[in-house]
Amino acid sequence: MHITIISFLLGLLLLVVPVYLLHVLQVPIADKVLKSFGRSAAALLLLGLCLYLVFHFNHWAINLLALLLMTAGGMLLVVRRARLGHRMLVPVGAGLLTAVLVVGAWLLLLALGVRRPLEAQYLLPVAGFLVGSMTETLSHALSVYYRSLIHHDQLYYYKIGNGASPAEALAWYVRRSLEAAVLPHLKRMSGIVLAASPLVVWAMLLSGTPVVEAVAVQLLLLVADFSASIIALVVMLFVARRYSFDGYGRLKS
Repeated sequence: MHITIISFLLGLLLLVVPVYLLHVLQVPIADKVLKSFGRSAAALLLLGLCLYLVFHFNHWAINLLALLLMTAGGMLLVVRRARLGHRMLVPVGAGLLTAVLVVGAWLLLLALGVRRPLEAQYLLPVAGFLVGSMTETLSHALSVYYRSLIHHDQLYYYKIGNGASPAEALAWYVRRSLEAAVLPHLKRMSGIVLAASPLVVWAMLLSGTPVVEAVAVQLLLLVADFSASIIALVVMLFVARRYSFDGYGRLKS
């Protein structure tokens, strides 16, 4: 498969069809579609330029720096989407980095059998997939956790007043947060073919990968995504205790 400039431009012409139909049918969102596509194209071009430079040098230190930058971007996105304060940057960053390192190393070394996992060809796609797939799940789970603490704080103080440890008093809130992280994964897993398209399978088949290998990689990525989300969330909630509660066990504002 080889994409030339002319073939690329011909592919972009497909956008004319839906924009024209929206204009003819008087649906007033054609401008928004073009602006959104323009922002996406600009972001992809910037990402492509960064990846081109990283892949060109392909040095382990530069590759690890790119991994840290992706993790930092995911950290900021999770904190912003969950509407948390800046003090949560450290717990969120610790959870994301732990999950990416642990699950990424397991996936590359043991599951995929990569001998040089620090090369850009292997490290960056796996790290980018894990960080990108975790952000929405973790932001929702953290939002549920802190909304529950704020709106049901009397339950927490009741348990603390009756002699429960902070871990015991927070157990109900942790369970709610974990459920909020698990349920979206269950929905995606149950509808991976009908409700949600297995994009990894189609992309690998388009690049000439055998069917069995493409399906195996899709399943491994599903497991890695699920495991990384749970590991990251548990680490975040554990580290966040010292940032969310004072020395007397009271929830900070």
